[in-house]
Amino acid sequence: MPDSDHHSTQSTAGTPGRLDATSLMVDAVFRMERAVVRLQNQRLSAWNMTLSGYAALRVLAERPELSLAQLARRCHVRPQTMARIVTALEERGFMARSPHPESQRAISLMVTPEGRTVLDEMTRAVNEIQTDLAQVLPPDQAELLNTALRSCAAVLETQLRHLA
Repeated sequence: MPDSDHHSTQSTAGTPGRLDATSLMVDAVFRMERAVVRLQNQRLSAWNMTLSGYAALRVLAERPELSLAQLARRCHVRPQTMARIVTALEERGFMARSPHPESQRAISLMVTPEGRTVLDEMTRAVNEIQTDLAQVLPPDQAELLNTALRSCAAVLETQLRHLA
């Protein structure tokens, strides 16, 4: 992806030397995603926690008793990857397994009290990113941007499902 300071590179809109607004938006989203991930990882390092582990804890705190497969889908990772994440979280005492209430074959996952305490601490650190962004983006603009980006994501996710 080109740096946004160098707009006179290759065009995807057919006009040589100029990037169209959609290309610039994709570049901006990509740059922001990379920056957010780096900041989140840096802030989570105090707990020796990966972003994937944090996401799994956060999802389970909101939706207790998910199966491993359900948690993997919600965190956008493969079940094998989630199995490793869950094992690591379980070894640290942040997550526990029990029989799933709806399936004899599935295992239900839940965040332990210690996991909830650590999750609350990590969430406060991660949420500082949102506080920083709120200083430059008023709530009405943030809402419009959120709606637009979620619509774009839905289109791309639909394309991905058709490719699979």
